[in-house]
Amino acid sequence: MLEEVCRLLGGGTASAQESVSINLSMQQFLDPDLVPRLRRCLETYALSPDRLKIEITERVAAQDIGRTAEVMGQLSGMGIHFYLDDFGTGWSNLSCALDLPFQCVKLDHSLLSAYPASPRSRQLIHGLVALFHELDVAVVAEGVETQAQADALGGCGVDWLQGYHLARPMPEEALVTFLNTAEKEALPRV
Repeated sequence: MLEEVCRLLGGGTASAQESVSINLSMQQFLDPDLVPRLRRCLETYALSPDRLKIEITERVAAQDIGRTAEVMGQLSGMGIHFYLDDFGTGWSNLSCALDLPFQCVKLDHSLLSAYPASPRSRQLIHGLVALFHELDVAVVAEGVETQAQADALGGCGVDWLQGYHLARPMPEEALVTFLNTAEKEALPRV
């Protein structure tokens, strides 16, 4: 998958796309060959490192916090950014967000199940967005499934939206068409 993403961004069919994020499993992230392999991919496709975002979950980060910090430090030094994925599903996400160099936090879809109808849900989401922005960390809301959610999340300052309301998973050709249409019509970024 890493090779495919680098190919798409580095001159393939989605070379105009600003960036792409990829999820890494615990095994992939803690693989001793990860840093050199990423370096080779970036060089092979003449890809600027800031166009590649790596998503890891709290579980991955907490598996070996020392090794995680070391790998993130090496990759951050190369210009690669990190997203903390599935925020809200674990027990120490705030410490991960504070202690590790995440550029962005992705609020898990489970936090949006009652949003925006529930006042408590609105307070939680709005509070988290304000907190992360205060820490200079961008926020993605995952699992956006309705226009009401999209409107409310945009109104409270969420940086990006992701979910079936905007787009479903699709093959490469359909993705390129979607991205070209989104760029021309100024559709919301996903």
